[in-house]
Amino acid sequence: MIETGIPKLDEFLGGGIPNGKTLVYYIQPGVEGEIFGLQTIHSSLKKGGTGLFVVSSTTPDIIKGQFREFGWDIHLFQDRFLFVDAYNSLIGAPSNEKYVVS
Repeated sequence: MIETGIPKLDEFLGGGIPNGKTLVYYIQPGVEGEIFGLQTIHSSLKKGGTGLFVVSSTTPDIIKGQFREFGWDIHLFQDRFLFVDAYNSLIGAPSNEKYVVS
């Protein structure tokens, strides 16, 4: 099991995410629920897992700043953690991310 780092969610899931399974958080636009994804990805990365964060409602830099606000240095995991920028092209802005939805 991969613990999400969110005790009540782990309890609901029977201990966490089963190995070999994927967890997708879908959050309605305007609802600030990124913390669930941030916590789960960070918890997985600390234990050697991988992560993918598709950013579609704000810039990747803002999400990276949220990781920093919690004291989580995601650069330590850059070989196992990818951002997909699905936002900047919507607003006509350039992206610094390797993976961009156009």
